[in-house]
Amino acid sequence: MYYFVVNKYGGRGKSVGRWNIVEKELKRRNVAYKVIFSEYRGHAKEIASELTKTSSDEKEGKDIVIIGGDGTINEFLNGVEDFESFRLALIPAGSGNDFSRGLKLPRHNPRKSIRNILSHSADSGKEKKIDIGLVKTNPDTAEEKQYRFCISAGLGLDAIICQKNETSKIKTLLNRLHIGKLSYIAITLQTFFTMKSSLVKVKFDDEAEQTFDRLIFMSAMNFKAEGGGVPMNPKARADDGKLSACIAFGISNFMAFLKFPFVIMGLHSLLKGFYFKDFSVMNASSEERFVVHTDGEYGGTVNSIRIECEKAKLRIIL
Repeated sequence: MYYFVVNKYGGRGKSVGRWNIVEKELKRRNVAYKVIFSEYRGHAKEIASELTKTSSDEKEGKDIVIIGGDGTINEFLNGVEDFESFRLALIPAGSGNDFSRGLKLPRHNPRKSIRNILSHSADSGKEKKIDIGLVKTNPDTAEEKQYRFCISAGLGLDAIICQKNETSKIKTLLNRLHIGKLSYIAITLQTFFTMKSSLVKVKFDDEAEQTFDRLIFMSAMNFKAEGGGVPMNPKARADDGKLSACIAFGISNFMAFLKFPFVIMGLHSLLKGFYFKDFSVMNASSEERFVVHTDGEYGGTVNSIRIECEKAKLRIIL
């Protein structure tokens, strides 16, 4: 039995369209399945909670297939009760699709995707365990909140962009033109000249605390790219037991703007003003409140965060 979680409104109808193709293939092969449509914001989290609860009469885990984008995956992961109770597969139907890009899955061929899933689900050699991230905002206080992420988390520029992207008229327009991933770049250019940089103190694992003045952004990457393929840390890997930081600091907003094309090309490690670091746990704090995102979802405006790597947490059917 396969369980399909379909974002009913994902990709302006793309998710449902791809589900229709997948369902025909399932019926043709006489495969047992159940489909659940995610119909509102937060619904995928509720669905995940129900699907991943374990009971004494369950002898084996479920195979769950998400048809949607990175936001649907993020919602689902934040609702999981027991990570050992299931294996996850994905048929991409979003605008960014950085999760599928990071796993090198087919992004535009749902028929090929479902055929791969059906053939690989019975083959343990095609199963892979990957890390996921955990963010705690205002940790160790009464205001603490926790969020999981599979692609990236961060603060500063990219978090502000993600916050704007949720309600952006630019994104709506570009989605209608089927070039929604360009909204990230368009909003980035708009934000460069309006955001305020800040001083942030950061501690990686058991190392001494570092100070990053005039911080533009700090990204904690599980995969190498976010925002529709922008390689924030080209060396990041989701199966190495670490998260990979990329920090832009010590430069003006205008200089950051001039260097942004190098970020898009993945060449920013060659430039002054960028710092890279692999870590298991990172703590960051600032006297000024900063915006946080997890997988492009707004995570609040806070003074401190802790970001942790949960090693080999998620089982994926490739």
